[in-house]
Amino acid sequence: MKKLTALVLFVSLFAIQDVFAQVNIGYTNPARILSQLPEVEEIDAEIQALIEQRDQELGERAAQLQQEFSNYEQSMTALSEQERSTREQELMEKNQQFEQQREVMMNEIRQKRAELMAPVIERMNVAMDEVAQEMGLDLILNEGTSYGDSIIFFAKSERLNVTDEIIEKLN
Repeated sequence: MKKLTALVLFVSLFAIQDVFAQVNIGYTNPARILSQLPEVEEIDAEIQALIEQRDQELGERAAQLQQEFSNYEQSMTALSEQERSTREQELMEKNQQFEQQREVMMNEIRQKRAELMAPVIERMNVAMDEVAQEMGLDLILNEGTSYGDSIIFFAKSERLNVTDEIIEKLN
């Protein structure tokens, strides 16, 4: 029994020592890193061109749909109840198709951006890993959310900010 207690105490001392071991942490601002990379500017330009193209297509489709609604409103007094109901149903379906097309285009743009950014994000992650290894960091925190909002945290020293080191690795 004493041997078992001694063994448990001995193992517990090692476990407690690991708990109190110092964790080296740094933090970074990925948005700032990405803003410094020329390929991100190129990706943004490509995505902006795609957005403008899709906006033009949707604008033309919206104008066409609006014209059909106007034509219906002008001719609705001459239509029978059955014809009005049928025409309204057709217009509702066309409007629903338009909304679906708009959603598909938005998803296409998001997917294209993610596809183009994937290699850039991978390069940034590799650079972050290299900086962590070189500086002996166990963890690198993100200074903001994926939406660009700041996360409230306290850093005792600016030397914990490894953003510049990561940018240097990428350039």
